Amino acid sequence: MKPVENKADEMAARYVAIVESSQDAIIGKDLHGIVTSWNPAAERIFGYPASEMIGHSINRLIPPERQGKRR
Repeated sequence: MKPVENKADEMAARYVAIVESSQDAIIGKDLHGIVTSWNPAAERIFGYPASEMIGHSINRLIPPERQGKRR
């Protein structure tokens, strides 16, 4: 890891380390439901590598018969 240049960079590096090492799936998505980030735990839990999810709809994780249903 390269040296941190300032406090913001240090905090960002810390957050990246937390997300990458988490045992919980951490998924980022935009307001349209498009996946923007996908950590290794999400890959392990859901079975999709980041390359298959980033840029695609989060609906891929919802079975077709459950899509569009709300509680």
